[in-house]
Amino acid sequence: GSPDVPAWVPRVDVARLVPGLVFAWAAGVVLLTLRLLGGWLWVRRLARSSVTAVPREWVETAEALRRRLGIRRRVRIALSPRVDVPMLLGWLRPVILLPLSASSGLTPRQVELLILHELAHVRRWDVAVNLLQRLAETLLFHPPAVWWVSARIRAEREHCCDDAVVARSGVR
Repeated sequence: GSPDVPAWVPRVDVARLVPGLVFAWAAGVVLLTLRLLGGWLWVRRLARSSVTAVPREWVETAEALRRRLGIRRRVRIALSPRVDVPMLLGWLRPVILLPLSASSGLTPRQVELLILHELAHVRRWDVAVNLLQRLAETLLFHPPAVWWVSARIRAEREHCCDDAVVARSGVR
C-alpha cells in the first residue's frame, strides 16, 4: 500500500467510475433540458390561449409607464384565467399576463403598480437573464449550491423590481 493512505481506506479505481459519472451527468442534463423545453412550450401556450383583453385604461396606463421607463419594445398586456399571479412572458415580444381576478378586485392604482413591477422586469431583461440562469442550472445541476444560488437570484430579481416600483411610485 501507499504510505500516504491508511490500509483501512478502500482502493477505488477512479478511471473505472468516469464513464458512469459522465452517463449520470448526461442523463441529468437531458432530463433538465426536457423540463426546460416543456416549460417553454407551456409558456408559449399560456401566452396564446385563453387570454382576454384588458380594459382600455390599463393599456393606456401600461403604454405611459413603458414610455416613462424608456422601454422601446411593445409590451402586450392581457388577462388570463389560467394564472394566479401577474407574470411576464416572452423576451422579444413581452406579454404581461394578469389574473382574471384582477379585473374586478383591484383599484386602478393597484393595477398600475402591478404593471409597473412587470415592466421593471422588461426593462431589466429579466426573462433573458432567467433563460441563461435556467441553462446554467441544466448544465450544472449536480451541486446543491447551484440550486440555492439560483433561488436567491430569483428572489433578488423580484426585490429589485419591487424597489423600482417603490422608487418610481413613492409607495412604501
